[in-house]
Amino acid sequence: MSLEDLKVLHNKRVIKLPEWIRFAFNLGAYFYEHGIKYKKPVNIIVSLPSDQYYSLFIAMGIADKTFSMRKQMRSIRKTILSLGQGSRIIYQDEQSSRKASVICVEPSPVFENEMILKIKDGKIERGIPEKQWMERIILLDEEFDEIKRTRKVSKNQKIGLDSPLLKKLYTTNQLNTTAFYPGDEFYLIGNVSQFEESIEEKIFTYNGITGSVSDFLYVDNRNSYTNGKFFSSQIKKIEAEINNEAPAIFTNVISYLKQVKYFSSNPKIIVSSRAENDFRFHEIKEEIKREMLQGDYKLVTSEIVGFFESISAPIPNGVEFLAWR
Repeated sequence: MSLEDLKVLHNKRVIKLPEWIRFAFNLGAYFYEHGIKYKKPVNIIVSLPSDQYYSLFIAMGIADKTFSMRKQMRSIRKTILSLGQGSRIIYQDEQSSRKASVICVEPSPVFENEMILKIKDGKIERGIPEKQWMERIILLDEEFDEIKRTRKVSKNQKIGLDSPLLKKLYTTNQLNTTAFYPGDEFYLIGNVSQFEESIEEKIFTYNGITGSVSDFLYVDNRNSYTNGKFFSSQIKKIEAEINNEAPAIFTNVISYLKQVKYFSSNPKIIVSSRAENDFRFHEIKEEIKREMLQGDYKLVTSEIVGFFESISAPIPNGVEFLAWR
């Protein structure tokens, strides 16, 4: 299954996924795979009749690549072997999910060539055999390079990925692996009220299960797993640590003009509605022209066109874009 198997709920009817949504998903996939090439981030401005939802669908395309990836078990094993005494994890069993402290990682006394993770679970010491690590453990420590900006879990947070819609599209192993590796895969910058309204609207369906963009994007404290952040275009200063490899998706021209300084090294996607103020659009064109003249940039629009041709994905009518690196 894939994102393109989703159907859309529109005016109480179920319709096939429109080409412009497919384009957004595939654009997200392109940025996940090729956002940084030759040590240079790609930048793109996309002009559309309307910008509602579009940035969210691009982020969904990025999230889909994360959910679908096949993380090698040896990489997970290496990460757990590096845990030190006192490291914090989430331990899951049939009863509940709760925080626990690592005691050590040592050879199993039962099975040859297998390791066991010893933890302090309340007043109980437990040994978790290697074959159960994916099923029983979610990492919390921020000390690992592979785990970008993970957070401690509060009592009100959900643990892992438990969306019925995700379970239809991805395997249990894919979701468990994804939950094991939280981190910033994208940044969304835009209007708070529009974001909050759009992300929760039930617009997708698959095999009788309905869902929203929030089934795919985890940007707040409600879940132990996170895959991105949302920033208001009105915020005066962004103080969060930014992962320079994660694409920054600006939901409109104003968001780009106000906040681009915090994402100068990131791949960038600027979504522009043709309904936006002409002055603002002229302003961003001048900003892009100035950036290209001052730096060592080249146009790579044809590279993105070639990517869409390689996956046999049409570029819909009414969508215009310009890309540079």
